[in-house]
Amino acid sequence: MPDFKVTRYRIRTAQEQPGPFSPFSAVLLADLHNLSYGRNNNRLIQEIRNVNPEVIFVAGDMLISSKEPQLDAAVSLMNELTRQYPVYYVNGNHESRLKEYPARYGDQYENYISAICSFGVHFLENTVEHLVIRKMQINVWGLELPLIYYRRFQKEELTVSQMEAFLGKPDKPGYQILLAHHPSYFDTYSAWGADLTLSGHLHGGMVRLPLLGGVVSPQFTLFPKYDKGLYTQGSGKMVVSAGLGSHSIPIRVNNPPELVVLDFC
Repeated sequence: MPDFKVTRYRIRTAQEQPGPFSPFSAVLLADLHNLSYGRNNNRLIQEIRNVNPEVIFVAGDMLISSKEPQLDAAVSLMNELTRQYPVYYVNGNHESRLKEYPARYGDQYENYISAICSFGVHFLENTVEHLVIRKMQINVWGLELPLIYYRRFQKEELTVSQMEAFLGKPDKPGYQILLAHHPSYFDTYSAWGADLTLSGHLHGGMVRLPLLGGVVSPQFTLFPKYDKGLYTQGSGKMVVSAGLGSHSIPIRVNNPPELVVLDFC
């Protein structure tokens, strides 16, 4: 069974944005692909408890949309985490595939979303929710892109106007956190108004080379620009998780699975 590492990023709000009264931590989960670290993901859950986060953000692809979808580990993990933490969840391409092809997958999508929402997951399907953590006002947006944006060997255009059609304008006061599974559109996310974008999808580029970074994306783009790490565009930031699992091409070289911790200050 593979092991995972914990990667921490310090998130400082811009001077014009009111930050938290005192520092706090959040956890970012992405691309679990129904993997379990120990029985019922007990090792992953214990590491999250060690972090003691105020909130958990999920950037999608927690399950596998195969011929026979694999959902059990994802459902069990959401059930356990929501007992202790608020969880905000956006779909990745695997969840979206279940939704967009009901003739192939039947009611698997509805059953999955119904289950995790019954636990108390804040499910964001091109919607926004508001929360306050240590006097910091936060708007959490969940962007779900149609599957055309995940086609292999090409990149569909995404404009700010299209973002506004999906989500509206981020004109509400507060710190704007955007959960967006696909990191390749960071320039658009930042131009739209995201202060912090949280993504996954690229699995860290699968194979990582010194100085060059990730070699290939799931869409077979060589040396993807935003493969993992913390990026800055103007006043916007993006954290891309290398993910906790893998799927179609189960290869990781110099690229361990990771649990991402965000330290807000």
